[in-house]
Amino acid sequence: MKPKKQDWTIARTLLFAIVGAMNTFFIKPEDIGTWKNYFGYLFLLIAVIHAIFIIKTYFTRNANTK
Repeated sequence: MKPKKQDWTIARTLLFAIVGAMNTFFIKPEDIGTWKNYFGYLFLLIAVIHAIFIIKTYFTRNANTK
């Protein structure tokens, strides 16, 4: 049985990416430069960092099994 924390890692990254995309790429023109836009950039940055850590743990786990 997997730990619950492991089940949410990919879903959490996707949620960060979706919220970030909604607040940067799919934002209304009058909201550009407001807190919503910067909030979207922050969420996209968190999603990228989180994805890097997921990939890093995947490779280290596979290296340990060999």
